[in-house]
Amino acid sequence: MIKVRRMFPGGNTSQGFYSFHDNIIGSNKNMLYILKGMPGGGKSSLMKYIAEKVLKEGYNVEYHHCPSDPESIDGIVIEELNIGIVDGTAPHIIDPVYPGLVDRLIDLGQFIDVRKLSDSKNQIINAKLNNKKAYGKAFAYFKAAKIVHEIIEEGNKTGVDFNRVNMETKLLIDEIIDKKPNDIKVSFKERHLFSNANTPQGFVDYTEFILEGIQTIYYLQGEIGTGKSTLLNRLIEECKIRGYHIEIYHNSTIPEKIESLIIIDLNICITSNKYGIKYADKKIDLNKYFDDRIKNSEDYNTYKLLIKKATDSLANASENHQILEKVYKPAVNYSGVNRIREELLNEILAYGD
Repeated sequence: MIKVRRMFPGGNTSQGFYSFHDNIIGSNKNMLYILKGMPGGGKSSLMKYIAEKVLKEGYNVEYHHCPSDPESIDGIVIEELNIGIVDGTAPHIIDPVYPGLVDRLIDLGQFIDVRKLSDSKNQIINAKLNNKKAYGKAFAYFKAAKIVHEIIEEGNKTGVDFNRVNMETKLLIDEIIDKKPNDIKVSFKERHLFSNANTPQGFVDYTEFILEGIQTIYYLQGEIGTGKSTLLNRLIEECKIRGYHIEIYHNSTIPEKIESLIIIDLNICITSNKYGIKYADKKIDLNKYFDDRIKNSEDYNTYKLLIKKATDSLANASENHQILEKVYKPAVNYSGVNRIREELLNEILAYGD
């Protein structure tokens, strides 16, 4: 059965733009195509087109979505061919490591008519400056939200029976690690990504796509500060000791925190994401050891307000990016982009012959 996975290689976070773009495809790849170009220059459309074509050929595809426009694509991976295509422009600049060998640079900027841009110079400069200001404001709000989250966490910890949480954690780790591993080959020993993101359209969550096909799913339920991320980190350390292949999905606002762990060798996922409720084979409820009477609802409301203000600022940044796309699109020779697209598709499909 053909499989489609969706995730985010980057995020708009309390640490600014946070990139895991070097985790899109492993170093043992057959080929990584790196697209360079301008806003509205056809990079995302090119990747979507090739993804649709290879899906029809029976290949599995990973879509790596853009956190600043979740309808847009920052990269795709064609799993069986071990081939990736990525957008290598700012803020996630990617350059070839072994040009022409396993990395190939594709410059779509060659198809832009610079003469058509001359009358829009001031508009482009202003949109760029306003875009930068809007992101700066968004990241400041996310940083403030993290501080409030830490206040909530420290407050809630006073109501947690960590002796019982630690006992529950040990039992869970023993149960999972005792399972017999499968003999499996994947590109990464340890891979880091996001399964959701803060976007101009609000919170977008693709966790459901990473859970599909997982044999056993554990759902971690617990308030802020009850030890969910700590439990996942302890599991990660156990997996590293045993040499398991793992995928680690980070919190979209506070990337230091872990939300989901997939142990590929065991075909197991442990997640605190809400989609875990829907697919869970087993639920671990850490709220059993938490006295929720100590929760401060005002702090929770402040946190939500800061996230909303950050999201509003992302929407402002998106408006300025749309101005850039609107200016650039009439200057692009899309017939040239389409020619490159077809050449690239044929080259990729040849790897399967």
